Amino acid sequence: MRTPAGMGMGAPVLLWLLVLLVMSRSAHAAILEVNGNLNCRCVKATSDYISPKRYESIEIRPVGSTCRRTEIIIKLKTSGKVCVNPDAPWVKKLLKRIAST
Repeated sequence: MRTPAGMGMGAPVLLWLLVLLVMSRSAHAAILEVNGNLNCRCVKATSDYISPKRYESIEIRPVGSTCRRTEIIIKLKTSGKVCVNPDAPWVKKLLKRIAST
């Protein structure tokens, strides 16, 4: 059986590896959306507590015309990024603390 032009046997293997990579992410891993149609960056957000000692910076992306939800992305000192749930109680406390400074 011939494969269509431009479709080598590597494409299904790459797709399978991509699925495995996404499924193997831990709860703390940030999954950032790389989609030209949306400016939302977080596909998945965690509610798990992250110690402020691990933060390098915090990015707060408010609701806007390009993304219909508030996104909070914490850049870790270990050079990873984590999307956190803005409705998690610890995140609400963090946001209040930031707003009062």
